[in-house]
Amino acid sequence: MGKYTLKLDKDRLAESRKRVSDYYNGRPVDRIPFSFHIQTSGLPHYNYRQCNEDFSKFIEQTIAGVNAQFEGFPDTDYLPMFYLDFLGEGLIASMFGAEQLVVDENPPFTRGRVLNDIDGLDKLPAKVDPENDGWGKRLMQVCDMCMDAAGGEIPICVCDHQSPYGIATKIMDNESLMLAMYDAPEEMMRFMEIVTGAIDGTIAAMERRVGKENLVKNASAPVPGGETGLILWDDYVSVLSPEMHEKFCRPFNMKLYDKYGYGHLHTCGPYFPGYLEACLACKPKSLDLSIMRGMSRSREDFLRFRERTREAGVILCGTPVVSEGSIFENKFIEPDEEFLTEMARGGILPGGGGSYEDGVRMTEMWKRISKRVL
Repeated sequence: MGKYTLKLDKDRLAESRKRVSDYYNGRPVDRIPFSFHIQTSGLPHYNYRQCNEDFSKFIEQTIAGVNAQFEGFPDTDYLPMFYLDFLGEGLIASMFGAEQLVVDENPPFTRGRVLNDIDGLDKLPAKVDPENDGWGKRLMQVCDMCMDAAGGEIPICVCDHQSPYGIATKIMDNESLMLAMYDAPEEMMRFMEIVTGAIDGTIAAMERRVGKENLVKNASAPVPGGETGLILWDDYVSVLSPEMHEKFCRPFNMKLYDKYGYGHLHTCGPYFPGYLEACLACKPKSLDLSIMRGMSRSREDFLRFRERTREAGVILCGTPVVSEGSIFENKFIEPDEEFLTEMARGGILPGGGGSYEDGVRMTEMWKRISKRVL
């Protein structure tokens, strides 16, 4: 497809990558990294089905957005990457025979399950080939096309490899998995070993394909080369009891972190009551500012979350926008600078978006907060 014209500020990009990497790893920085997305119009936009039917549309859309960022608001620590979420959460599960269902407005999801219960475990291959099985072929094709289009100047993020338990839920439903924890714990552990190996193999295959220097392994601190560790998407933390997560999930999360570096642990929440402990037990370097309790994001819960994560040395990712009730009521309260300063004590990677004027205002605010907390 040929190389696109890129409008990157390479000096700014190198500076921001170093700032993010240094901050994430506890080294001195001049200010807190701040990523701002400029509001733009007239850019190509394709839905998930269109991107899956024609990978060049995904690449065109990504590069147009990256160019707009560097032209529209250069004073930001925005780090570009090819983010492969359009391939869906079930990509690795497809290597075990799961069917990917492609729709317009959401990433593909898994239709049905390969196994009804743990008794069928022997039907699964003990090892998959991420370059040839299921949607692995498509993943490798996307990697090749991205490298061809950007020549490595825009790195490629790992696919949505979920967490080991996240992949397991795409192969067998969650209720059957929880029953297996009680009825067949040894088989359940073997299952978790198999899916952990598939995640490991997929990351390794991507790294061989594009080169370590061109692969982002942590979408929340997107510095290529592995300096910010690995991301795991572990949305089932708040579905299992902390005890079951400790026994059947944490060891396999830790196995991947031990190999690729301790990085980000994503969960949509809620964190309270109790589930935060399961997250912290995995020893991530960063967590999302997500749902705190039920479907709410109260100021009090955010401050308690900050206190506990500060004690654990965990960086927070996102901007702590408070909701008095359910997030689905859209009654959000813009945080004041005093509150943001308190949330920044202990480490935060904030983001924002809007007009150029919004970018200037928010950048100056985070520079002021940086002087107070660094």
